[in-house]
This record gives sequence, C-alpha cells and structure tokens, in this order.
Amino acid sequence: MILETVKIKNFRGYKTETIVPISNLTAFIGKNDAGKSTILEALEIFFNNSLVNCEKGDLNTTADNNKIEITCVFTDFPADLIIDTANPTTLQNEYLLNLQNKLEIKKVFAATAAKPKEKVYIICNHPSVDNGNDLLTLKKAELKQRAKALGIPTENYNGNVNSSIREAIRNSFENLELEETELLVDKEDTKKVYDTIKTYLPLYALFQSDRQSKDDDKEVSDPMKIAVQQALSELNTELEHIKEQVRIKAIDTANRTLNKLKEMSPDLANELIPEFKTEPKFDSQFKLTIKSEEDIPINKRGSGVRRLILLNFFRAEAERLRAQHQGNQIIFAFEEPETSQHPDHQEMLIQAFMELSNTGNSQIILTTHTPALAGLLPLDSLRFIQKNGNDRTIELGTEDVFEKIADTLGVLADPISKNASGILLIEGKSDVTFINHTATQLKNGGYIAHTFVDKRIALVPIGGCGNLKHWTTLRLIEQFAIPYGVMLDSDLGTNEEQQNRDKIQELRNNGIKAYLTRKREPENYVHIDVLNLPAGSTFNFTDTCDAKVLIAAEKTSRKQNVLEDYWTLMTTEQIREVERYDDNGTERYEFTEMFTDLLSIVE
Repeated sequence: MILETVKIKNFRGYKTETIVPISNLTAFIGKNDAGKSTILEALEIFFNNSLVNCEKGDLNTTADNNKIEITCVFTDFPADLIIDTANPTTLQNEYLLNLQNKLEIKKVFAATAAKPKEKVYIICNHPSVDNGNDLLTLKKAELKQRAKALGIPTENYNGNVNSSIREAIRNSFENLELEETELLVDKEDTKKVYDTIKTYLPLYALFQSDRQSKDDDKEVSDPMKIAVQQALSELNTELEHIKEQVRIKAIDTANRTLNKLKEMSPDLANELIPEFKTEPKFDSQFKLTIKSEEDIPINKRGSGVRRLILLNFFRAEAERLRAQHQGNQIIFAFEEPETSQHPDHQEMLIQAFMELSNTGNSQIILTTHTPALAGLLPLDSLRFIQKNGNDRTIELGTEDVFEKIADTLGVLADPISKNASGILLIEGKSDVTFINHTATQLKNGGYIAHTFVDKRIALVPIGGCGNLKHWTTLRLIEQFAIPYGVMLDSDLGTNEEQQNRDKIQELRNNGIKAYLTRKREPENYVHIDVLNLPAGSTFNFTDTCDAKVLIAAEKTSRKQNVLEDYWTLMTTEQIREVERYDDNGTERYEFTEMFTDLLSIVE
C-alpha cells in the first residue's frame, strides 16, 4: 500500500484537522518548532507506537475535547484479502473504502490516561440500512440466522463462507443506504478484518536526530529490524506453508485429545473447538546487529559514524530495490539527515533517497534545515510548515511557497559572472571538467567552432532538473535576461530514467535547448585506454552500469574524481570514438552535435 495522506488533529501543535499530502519523496521545511518532527512522530505512533508512544501530554493544549486523532489514507491496496479462513474478498465488496475509493484508517487516543490506548476506525462509505450495517461484526452462525430471518434462500450463498453470506444479505436490499461511516474495528470479526489489513500496511522506520545512546541504539538496530522484516516478507510463501503444517499437526493433536475427552465427558468435549488465537510473530525471533572488528558496540562510536552506517543502509537499499519489487512498501522517515555528516555525504544520502523513492517499494519522508541539502530536493517534494497561532499550516506547490522556502533556509543560486552571455545548467562540479575538456578537444580537432569559454557561456551546477536549486537559479537567470540551456545525465537503466526524460521534454516544449546523455552519465564514456590497465585485463563496463564506481574500484581511487583523473586524459580521437553512435544506419556524434546546438544559444 502507498501512503497518500496523513491527517492530524489535537496532536501537539495541530489543533484543527490538518491534511498533509505525502508523495514518494516528501520533505518538510520550516523554522524550529514549526511542527516538522511532529508529523514524523505522529506516523510512528500510527504505525508502531513504540519508538514514540502516544502520551496524555500530546493533547493540544487548546483542544476542545480529549481525543487525539491520527488518520492515514492509502492507495494501491491489494485486490483480494482473506479475512474469513482462506476465502478471498475485497475491500470494495465489504464496503470498506471511503468516498474516494481509498482505504482510510483513523486511530483515536483518548488522553485520559498517561498512555492512551488506541481505538481504530475504518472511514468508509458503508451500508446504514437496518440488518445490513453490522454484517462484519457477525459470526458465521449469526450471519446464517440473519439470512434466514430475511428470507434469503440457502442456494444464494455458500454457508461455509462468511463473505458469501454477507454478499447475499447485501444483495437482498434494494437500497443499502450508503453513507460515510466511522466503522469501529474492536469486535471479534471486525478486528479480524483490521488484523488482515495490517499485514499489508507499509513498514515505517523513523530515524530521529536526537536520541539516547544505548546498546540497542535505534539508529542502527531499526534498519537491521527492517532487514529482518524484509527477509521474512520475501519468504512469505515458505512461512505460510510452515504455519499451515503446524496448524494441521497441532489441530490434529487437539482433536485426538478431544476424542479421548468424549469418552469421559461428551458434553464438555462437544463444547470445545480447537482454534489458534494469534498469528506467530517470526520477526521477534531474529536479532541482527553490527559490531566493529575490535568488538566495539556501534553505540560507543561517534554520532557521525553511527549515522554514516545508516546512510549506507539507505544506499544499499536503493541499490537492492532498484532491481527488485518485493515485500511490503517501506516508509523511511528521517529527521535532519544532514546531522553530523560531511557535505559530500549529505549529497550522497539525498541521491540514495531519490533512488529509493523511485523504486516503487519505498516512500521517503524527511525534515531539513540545511540550504545545500534542501536545494537538491525536487520541487514537488517540498512541504512548507508555519505556525499559525495555536495551529499549523502546510503549503506546497506554488511559486510563493518555493520563495518562502528559499528565503527561510537561505537557498541561493550559484554566482554567475556578470559578463556571461549565456548559461548552461548542469548537474555537478565534475561535469564542468567533462564539458570544458570535451569542447576544447573537439574544437582543436576542428569539429566545433567554439568552446563554452569562447562564447562566455557559464557552466552552472544545479543538481537535478526541477529541484529547488534549479528553481532559484532560473530566477537569477531571469534577472540576467540571458539565454540558457540544460544538459543532464540520462540515468539510463535506473528508476530515474523516465523522470529525467519527462523533465527534459517539458523544457523543450517551453523552447529551451535541453539534452540528456545517451549513456547513463559522463563516466560511462571514459575510454578504456586512458585507464592504463595491466596487460590481459578484462575490465569493462556498459552504457548503463555505475561506471564511476567500477572505475574507482578498479583504480583504487575516489569515484568523485573519475572525470578529473581520467577524462582529462582523453584525446580528440578517443572522444570521437566514444561519442559515435549509429542512428538507423547513419553515423552520428553525440557531443559534437549537442555542443554545437547548445553553443548556438549565444549568437
């Protein structure tokens, strides 16, 4: 399932019901005490209520009642659910979806005890007609009795399947009188419905910026718990087989016991029915941790090291999920990921977040105060939170909001020379080296007439296209009133490929000269000869692999320096060789043609 919206009411600074849209990547930005962390912790209470517990003191101080409400709305729910002993049904057939045909679950905590207990409601467009509005609360015998009382022929339903009896009863009414209902799921059979739904809910992992340091530090243990849960979800078929075999053997033993009991007390034996009360919790049986070679617990290391481990957990997940679509949806909530991290690591973490958010398995929610990190975030991910008296407002998606965020955090465009005649927006600083060396070599070979330096076209790194840094840079370009073009990595073969294509097409539709590399990124064009590999080496890389990682590993160098170290060694002939491609029988040269067009923005 995918979390689409969270609604918060009477929880800390959120008095009136506040609706918070959630996307694949969602970033909350605002001043201190604006209410950013409150949203992350409200979700922790909704999904887990363990790392953060709902407490009496969480009630908004000006609330007009004692009920804290946290509601989540989901899409992409399973087509079939099994809520009645191996017999599938659907949320639609059971009238458990809201007016927008989405799954809406509300948890209410009455702040009358120190640690309030939750009451769970499904907000749904549900039958209100007499004898048709309580079917999910009835057991099989009660459903049969209801069907009989309504005069429904037994041939209209399967008497061994609750969902079949419920469907026959509902079909017997001319008008079910559907209305929005808060369906309390506390009774035996309605609780079974919710227990089934819970197995499909996303896993939620919250990583806080200020935590106690202890042996089972959540910062390290939670990713490992998620790893165990993921492993179990991918082995679900095998686990279901084990559970079924255990059930069969255990019930067989119970039945043999009852048969013997019948010999001594038939009446008592007839009253007893073997039944499993709870599902086994396999995840609690596995403990996974990480230690250093010196057997030093991770929590005894510095906070930067601990969070660096967490950073690489996300990077590993991005790599794994890029190629896989298995297990439950996971929501990673990260409070201030920049804490205790070098700026290079912050950028790597954001890249991992963006990759994860595009896998189809994961949603990322984060808060940040750092201009450099916020500048890398896509515009559609940004949520600006402000205090509004005793309440909060959340804004997104407009030019005014982007300006507020840029002003609040101090996100500035990179400086542009006042004598610049044009601007080329690119992704990173290493791309400056790539473009300048390529242009120089192609000009020396007579393949292009000018370099970007010749035409005073400034190369400005802005990260990806469509992020906050991009937006602020464009505002600056508008003030300069000079032409600009865009050149970005295609990320060919990754989950970002289509997104990048769409962004470039949008720019082209607006009359901007915009290009993507044909291969994944500039490092994929490095000529194998400049690597000076030993004789007999079989090292190679493809157009879609992570070439900078492979080259760095082969040459024991830093991946960030691959272009500086090796592209600058490329000759004109080598550049022409790697840029050549076949276009339906026509030989073409990618950078020669691309640069010629981009250079034409300045007459």
